[in-house]
Amino acid sequence: MNQYSGVPALSKKDYGPQDHASSPSEFEAPKMHLSDLIQLIKDGRKTIAMFAGTAIVLTGLLLLNATPRYEAISQMLLGEQGLSAQNSFDLVEEQNLTSSVIEGELAVLRSNVLLHRVAERLELETVPEFNPAVLDGDGPSFIGGLKSWLKSLVPDFDADRGAEIAEVESQISMAASASATQLGEYRDIVGKLRRSFSVRQQGTSYVVQVTAESENPDLAAALSNTLMDEYVKFLTDKRFDAAQEFTHWLEVRVNDLAVTLEESERAVVDYRARMEADADNRSRLDQQMTELTTRLVQQRAELAQINALRDKMNEMLENDGPLAAQLLSSSEEMVEYRSQMSSLRQREANAVGRFGEDSAQVASIRRTIEQLEDAIETEVRRELDRLENQREVLTVVVGSMDNSLSELSRLMLNQSGEEIQLSQLRRVADANRQVYQQFLGRFKELSELQSLQSPDAEVISYANPPSSPVYPRRKLSLILAAIGGVFLGVAYLLIRNMLPQKLGSEQQLAQGTGVGVYGTVSGVSDDLLLYDLCSKLNSKPDSDLAKQAMRLANNVDMRAGGAARTILVNSDTDRIDRLHTVVMLAWALARKGRNCVFLDADIRGAQLSSKLEYLKPKATLADVLYGNGAVEDALTRMPRVGAFFMPTETMTGANPAVVFDTEKYHEVMQALLAEADTVIIAPPPATSFTEAYTATDAVDANLFVVRAGTLTASELSEPLTIAQSAKAQNFGLIMTSA
Repeated sequence: MNQYSGVPALSKKDYGPQDHASSPSEFEAPKMHLSDLIQLIKDGRKTIAMFAGTAIVLTGLLLLNATPRYEAISQMLLGEQGLSAQNSFDLVEEQNLTSSVIEGELAVLRSNVLLHRVAERLELETVPEFNPAVLDGDGPSFIGGLKSWLKSLVPDFDADRGAEIAEVESQISMAASASATQLGEYRDIVGKLRRSFSVRQQGTSYVVQVTAESENPDLAAALSNTLMDEYVKFLTDKRFDAAQEFTHWLEVRVNDLAVTLEESERAVVDYRARMEADADNRSRLDQQMTELTTRLVQQRAELAQINALRDKMNEMLENDGPLAAQLLSSSEEMVEYRSQMSSLRQREANAVGRFGEDSAQVASIRRTIEQLEDAIETEVRRELDRLENQREVLTVVVGSMDNSLSELSRLMLNQSGEEIQLSQLRRVADANRQVYQQFLGRFKELSELQSLQSPDAEVISYANPPSSPVYPRRKLSLILAAIGGVFLGVAYLLIRNMLPQKLGSEQQLAQGTGVGVYGTVSGVSDDLLLYDLCSKLNSKPDSDLAKQAMRLANNVDMRAGGAARTILVNSDTDRIDRLHTVVMLAWALARKGRNCVFLDADIRGAQLSSKLEYLKPKATLADVLYGNGAVEDALTRMPRVGAFFMPTETMTGANPAVVFDTEKYHEVMQALLAEADTVIIAPPPATSFTEAYTATDAVDANLFVVRAGTLTASELSEPLTIAQSAKAQNFGLIMTSA
């Protein structure tokens, strides 16, 4: 026999009189155009409406069960930033805001420290939203107790080893649990609280927006406002702590200097007392030495102050500009410039707020500010020149005084080494006194400033309890659900239209395959036994089932051009539908007065022989084919069907294509046709080419049973191609379970 792969499509004259249809291999899915899509949507509008309605209902149910979330927004203006306690100037000067500084402050707002303070202040451990354990009760759960009891039953064989591992990992675990140790019982609450906050900078401004989210609108506003208050308090405390720490250091230093000064002055007094007790003409030299030493110390201190002020002003001029350096000048012109600059800055801010950043008023004010800055720079440089002149004069004076002191010291040395020692002690005492006075003044200044500390941020807008939730947005959700449902419905229709359709009706079967349909069998369930089927046909000869059987027999005879002598009934798989069709066809032919024999040729499974109830004959088809019995010995009368039946047995290892293409099989068929009007053959199911059809070219009618809703047109192409390759005559389809 020819192989079916690559065989051209069966011509219409081979399949039957269905001239309107194409062969299976010629059947192609039509391309979809816009009009087809519109028609598809129009035809499936009920499906689309069902999808949209289902989406709306499901979304509504979710919205009903969703917990509403409220958002509260507050705003804060960042001002002075964190100060480093290096000197007293740092505690009163304002540092410039930069992007990195602002990012650092935002990180502080999100830090665990502030969140912990918020949780403590609002007592969030009593709020179920942040501590679900409040609703669960304080008692231990049954499952937790059961786990503990089961764990206690297991012997701890690795106790020693576990202790060693615990000792090794103790330091790691302690370091890893630092955050948990810091937060304590608020660890989980702080984690949930962090997810409830959103902190971000408003554009490039110094305004920070704090957004808090909660299930309670009042709690949302409280969270946002409390975080800002705690942040302001945190900054105030930080500055106060820095100033306090610096003040404490100054206090300790002043006390040490006081002791040192006292010791140096006491040494001077003691030494002078000893000298005056022994001296007689040295009063004038002592007076000169004292006056010169005092003046020298003062001049040096003044020179040191001028040098420090000049260096400080130069450094600030180079690094921070003239606007920063002018703060060190106390001249009347500079005081006037500061007053003018403050007024212009205020006017600039008002002009920006009223007229905009690019307005002419703002530009005019800024030009005035630039001119004033130039004047300030000129005045700063003039002040530097003045300080330089003073420094040079003082340097000359100090040098002259040093020379005079050296001369006087030389004279004193000539008189007595004790006078030199006294002068040295006096100088040390004077120097200590100067240092002590400077530190004491700084300490008093800082003590006063410490009580005037102000925070580096200011709350400009507290949050109000929101009136409506931000989640869920019911209207938007329902609209999106409806739109999504419509899209899903359209997608479902498109996918269903593009997927191969299961053939579920006689019309679809004929159009999808291009093969004529001989009849339809419906109303027969899979669990209906063949014996009960015969009883049902005999008890109601005028029922729909009986009419279907008679119509099928008439269509077969009409297609065969008369009374069909041989009929072959097959299917794609071994279903009960095929056996029902064989029995119904045999019953219908017998009702037409025909002498009918139906033959179980399924040598693979012998399904018909196993499911029928009959009087077992002396032989079977297998016996006859092997020459172990005669044809008449293999026939048995089926009174309920009104026909003869030839059973078979499974022939292990037998190939149907070989068995039914033998001379013996043809002799059996000739013997049956000599005694009967019609022979119905039930071969093995068409699961492969070798088991599909048996001498189909010698059969008057080839029937193929297709169960509704199980196969597509492409899946039927293989058995149809097999039928073509086997040159099946009067090939037709029968639909069951339609």
